[in-house]
Amino acid sequence: MRIVKTKCLLLVDQNTFIITLISLQKTSMHTQFKTQDGVTLHGQIFPAECPKATIILNPGTATKTSFYIPFAQFLASKGYSVMLWNYRGFCESRTDSLATSSILFSDIGRWDIPAAIQHAQSIFTDLPLYCIGHSAGGQQLGFAHNCNQLSGMIAIAASTGYFGGMPLSYRLKAKFFFKVFSPISTALFGYVRCKAFNFMEDLPPKLAQEWGRWCRKENFFFDTSLAQHDPWLRTYRQFEFPIHVLTADDDEISTHFNTNGLWKNIRSTQPIQFHCYVSAGMPKRHIGHFGYFRRSHQSIWLDILNRLETMHEQLCVTPVVHPPTTEKATFCSN
Repeated sequence: MRIVKTKCLLLVDQNTFIITLISLQKTSMHTQFKTQDGVTLHGQIFPAECPKATIILNPGTATKTSFYIPFAQFLASKGYSVMLWNYRGFCESRTDSLATSSILFSDIGRWDIPAAIQHAQSIFTDLPLYCIGHSAGGQQLGFAHNCNQLSGMIAIAASTGYFGGMPLSYRLKAKFFFKVFSPISTALFGYVRCKAFNFMEDLPPKLAQEWGRWCRKENFFFDTSLAQHDPWLRTYRQFEFPIHVLTADDDEISTHFNTNGLWKNIRSTQPIQFHCYVSAGMPKRHIGHFGYFRRSHQSIWLDILNRLETMHEQLCVTPVVHPPTTEKATFCSN
């Protein structure tokens, strides 16, 4: 167990002008758990004093876990216990040399997210479980065979990463990264050395290759040429929980085209709602792909909280009980 430094957050509701001072001093507890294929993952628990529900906070690919800590603390201060964690090969969950790694991009959804869901349920046994998934953390949720154990999800910047759906300037950068930088770095170092260039966290070579293949396809991993994913894609059409899909009008990756490219393939028995934030209304007039979680965007945090509260209120009125998931998914890896 460790104590996070004392900090306070001043929140100003733009509609009511109500000012709230929130203490971000929280006790966070280290946690670790194993995936079905034997990989140990690490994370932190931010417990609420009187929790009404639990949230698993799935980060974006190759993003520092610490980036999400202030947001996790905010949610905990509002009555939601949060499990913030990271995927195999990244941050606290990076245990072996990436140069010899066989990690795939799809391992996030196939193995890591199911383990996180199961672990959170084992810790907070009597509480509803929600997911806030950023980028790949929402995008790959449907690969998880037990995802219908969730009571709801907020998918933030969760879309395809199709090159053709990005603005031209960013598209050129993305293509350079995957087609030039990644192969050269892998040839020189055995892995994609991103951290030294302040791009993102370092990438396992096979993960970068699979990620790049998906980005070349307008339909992303739903493309028929990626047939090896078919046994896992069925769940995307069988969600049983409400979803809020949140994007920004200046997100370079989760553009309207790419957001539609993912969610046109997804079905749920519960409502799927979409909302796009207007960057011009933000303090720095910019959100991008990561700004949703920055302290300066208080209105986004409050909006996410309101959406959580609404889902939770509806759940309490009409609880949805999911039977335990005992079947194990099978997958033919490439």
